[in-house]
Amino acid sequence: MAIGLLHFIWAFSPWPLKDAMTFTKTIGGSDDGEMPSASSTILVGLALIGGAVLTLMVNGSIPAVGPEWLRLVGMYGLTLVLLTRGLGGYFMNSGAADEFQRLNTVLYSPLCVALAGLGGIVAVAASRR
Repeated sequence: MAIGLLHFIWAFSPWPLKDAMTFTKTIGGSDDGEMPSASSTILVGLALIGGAVLTLMVNGSIPAVGPEWLRLVGMYGLTLVLLTRGLGGYFMNSGAADEFQRLNTVLYSPLCVALAGLGGIVAVAASRR
């Protein structure tokens, strides 16, 4: 959820990085200094927050909305998207800025794989209930 909220900030500011050039090299992988569009950044933030809320609903931590089968399909879908980003993220290093390559290799991609694993555990556990 925190990463989703950070995307809302990034829609309007490169914080906590000092400027747009540093942001695009570190977060976006490009060295053009052009921030992503606010609408696409907000959309990613909403998707991340939605995934967090979905996980909490499927896990039973917050009241569920909608049919159970749809929440499970969403949970498996979320797991697949995170796994794809995590494993496919290593291919994103080709031609990317050095700062992004380093962080993508040690943080971004492994985090997505770990979140996919945890999401998969939640999905399978909920399927067995």
